[in-house]
Amino acid sequence: MALSLIVLLIPVFLIVGAYRFLYGGDTIVTVDPTETIASAQRAGMDHLPPAGAPEGWLIVTAQFRDGVLRIGYLDQEKRGVQLVQSRTDLATTERAKPGETRLVGRSGDVTVVLLGKGADLGPLAKLLPIPVSESGSAK
Repeated sequence: MALSLIVLLIPVFLIVGAYRFLYGGDTIVTVDPTETIASAQRAGMDHLPPAGAPEGWLIVTAQFRDGVLRIGYLDQEKRGVQLVQSRTDLATTERAKPGETRLVGRSGDVTVVLLGKGADLGPLAKLLPIPVSESGSAK
């Protein structure tokens, strides 16, 4: 029985090893959010975030669907941060999970939320056209 298990596990380890070393299985895939931000702009959304990220950060996801813009970032320590922006009141729908930090900002009918666990949201918050804070009050 142990021999059968070893015979089955060897090909699995070989496949996983080949994927990681030959195909860059550990490589972080980044995206360019320019087209996604342009889609949000064509839909009439304003006060959009810049297409770039803070120095040392990576943009890993970008999506605009049903009037909600979502951009996912990795900070310098590879911790995830999500930006969510919409004309709906995201302050009630985009809640922080335990251990997460949530910053909220509003300008007119546009709400922006930053969510991150263990990440310093300050560098990204400084780039946004809408000021964000933990209380969610915009200036």
